[in-house]
Amino acid sequence: MHFSPSIHLLDRYIIRAFFNIFWIVLVALLGVFTIADFVEKIDNFVDAQASLSTVLLFYWYSIPYFIDTALPMCMLLATVISLGNLNKQYEIAAMRASGVSLWRLAAPLLALGVVLTIFQFLFQNFVVMPFNHNQKEITRNEIKPKRQPSRMREVVRQDLNGNIVVFKTYNVKENTGKDVTVLAYQDSGLTERWDYPLVTWSDSLKEWHYIEGLQRAFDSEGRLLFTRMPGAGILPLTITPQDIRKEQIRPDEMNIFQLSGFIEKKQLLGLNPRRWQADFHFKIAFVLTGFITIFLGIPFALQGTRENLSLAVGKSIVALFIYYILLIGGQKFAYKTSAPVAISVWFGDVVFFLTGLVLFIRQARK
Repeated sequence: MHFSPSIHLLDRYIIRAFFNIFWIVLVALLGVFTIADFVEKIDNFVDAQASLSTVLLFYWYSIPYFIDTALPMCMLLATVISLGNLNKQYEIAAMRASGVSLWRLAAPLLALGVVLTIFQFLFQNFVVMPFNHNQKEITRNEIKPKRQPSRMREVVRQDLNGNIVVFKTYNVKENTGKDVTVLAYQDSGLTERWDYPLVTWSDSLKEWHYIEGLQRAFDSEGRLLFTRMPGAGILPLTITPQDIRKEQIRPDEMNIFQLSGFIEKKQLLGLNPRRWQADFHFKIAFVLTGFITIFLGIPFALQGTRENLSLAVGKSIVALFIYYILLIGGQKFAYKTSAPVAISVWFGDVVFFLTGLVLFIRQARK
């Protein structure tokens, strides 16, 4: 109890020092990211004859993504430099000599790690993803417009009746769909399913036609009630070819809640959602990067010599890049292999958290 005033003063000093460095690093990284991205895309802007307002709007929508990308580096450097300066001034040594544990000294930074991790989760899902979608729309429509593909695969749409319509293949020029499935759902689950080998849009009649089909109905427990094979007729869909061709929000532009629903829909339709499951886990794993880097940065700041803070900074940056390699590599590995998605993506987080824990415990025992 005798040391509590000094401890609380130290807490406030650590937090203040952390944010002083945090904001400097964040502004610097935003400048670097923006300049590097502009240099990379300047030819695209010139070729598209993009106006100044378009370019400014493009980078306005890019800022949240740059912030999200920079946050782990900012948290790491702010931790290492703020604690390293205290260590250099012998304040850490004095407090530990007075009986204050390293866990107690690290408490304000770990608490900040939790708060910033929650902030990044909310920021990423409710700010970054919508802004990222708008930025991609500018790219697709104004900077690098792409021609409409002649064929579309695994097209999933929902009509006004709430039915889910899946076109395994859709011919854009001919307005025909092959292997078309229509699914009707209620709260209890799937109630009816229609399958058609081929459907064709009549532009004059504004309706879909089929030659043959298969209709099945299910009860509330999923048991088959009956099967029919109706002859040629009209498919009562409210969607049109324009609705099919219209750009939908892409899975890589969805927030974690939208992506979860998208994956669930893919599974219900019998499609392989593995790639999007990997992205789902990656989004969560990346958000935890900041807390892990803080946890790792604390022993890095204290284990080096007091006169050589740059060594601790260098080691931390190298560790962060290795961590990114494992994290992104795990995501790509999940794309390409049949290994469990969660294990592949979370491997980097687990390895670096355990590494930080071991280094922290060793430092605490000194």
